[in-house]
Amino acid sequence: MRRTAVFLGGLALALALALVARAMRPRPPLPVLGTVPAFHLLDEHGAAYTNDAMLGHVSVIDFVFTRCPSSCPRLTARMGELQARLVRDGSSVRLVSFSVDPENDTPPVLAVYAAKAGADPHRWTFVTGPLDDVTRAVVLGFKVSAVKVAKGASDYDVTHGDWFVLTDGAGAIRGYYPTEENADFERLVGDAERLEKQGR
Repeated sequence: MRRTAVFLGGLALALALALVARAMRPRPPLPVLGTVPAFHLLDEHGAAYTNDAMLGHVSVIDFVFTRCPSSCPRLTARMGELQARLVRDGSSVRLVSFSVDPENDTPPVLAVYAAKAGADPHRWTFVTGPLDDVTRAVVLGFKVSAVKVAKGASDYDVTHGDWFVLTDGAGAIRGYYPTEENADFERLVGDAERLEKQGR
């Protein structure tokens, strides 16, 4: 009986040590999946916003439009959660939301939307500009779909990808994250803060 208890105790200790060793093992570096595209757009205040503004810090990017009735409110709410989490963690990771409906989403429209979302202007930027320039940045640069779809005779919708994109301070794209599951949200937070600590 005593021998069994000693054996089980030793087994439990070995398992605990193995778990600790696994937790301490460095995770592999995040892959480089592309480069932040060159772009010259405007922020919600009407000021110039270019890809150079993203250099020097880690950023999380999403793609929304203010008239969107479905996925965009959820994406923006998620970004709001992310902003609150980063503040709580003492992180300086930035957030950038690209409008995929720039014909409607002028800087004043985005400014109202940002205020309703509770966006901290020092941390979370909303971006718009000429349609061709935005499409080039979003679709060709970040590789996220955005397609204008007619809705009736004089209206339209925009079908677009609902990924969060993680970029590092050197302008490399380091990850694409689904936005619905909490596990993916936690993975994004962990990866963003890890890049930040690495000075990338």
